[in-house]
Amino acid sequence: MQSLQDKLDAARVQFGKFLRNWRKSNDWSVTTAQDWAKACPGLIPWPLRVAGGQWGNLENSKVLQPQPSTFIQLAVLNECLAQEERGAIKDRLLRDRVQRAKPVLHADGRPWGAEDWFACYIGKLEGPAELWPCQEEIDAEAETKRLRSLFDQALELVGLRPVSAAMQVLRKAGDLPMEQVVAIENALFAGERLGPALVPIAREAVHAWVREVAPELEPSEPLSKAA
Repeated sequence: MQSLQDKLDAARVQFGKFLRNWRKSNDWSVTTAQDWAKACPGLIPWPLRVAGGQWGNLENSKVLQPQPSTFIQLAVLNECLAQEERGAIKDRLLRDRVQRAKPVLHADGRPWGAEDWFACYIGKLEGPAELWPCQEEIDAEAETKRLRSLFDQALELVGLRPVSAAMQVLRKAGDLPMEQVVAIENALFAGERLGPALVPIAREAVHAWVREVAPELEPSEPLSKAA
């Protein structure tokens, strides 16, 4: 039976993919919402902006315990789009992107509020069908074993110390919370099972490292690549 934590992890991954789909459907970059707030502080106060780094971390499932303000920020942004309040934006590219953007709505036309964004984050609400990602079925135990095997093969081929190699892998993963850093280290060194939400992050990091140090070992088919 899937544990509650696994379910929450999977929901966090789906939320990130959904947020990415929404952003891309609006032709936004991860900094567009922040740029809009900077251009129109009277419309979106600076403390209620969704910062670019924050948006990227949400998309990539790197925010383990978001603050309530995160969902309020998304709700304020969404409400401005729903009410067609765009403000006076001087930059043409930004203005065009904001003007064309569509809010996230319920089936009855109501814009998502903070409680809806939170419900989506914990897996209690799905977004509109045209934006909702196909859920990836991850066998976390099998994926962990594959990544550990690939890591060990690369170690043997290039002759690196395990600790040095693990540090290189983690650099490929970017800025991760310490909890996720420890989990990837434990998976590579001790074979501990990765959580479903962490599998795609670890997989991308290990594959990027292998491409750099031992490209001949990189699998020809990405392992369980997300839809």
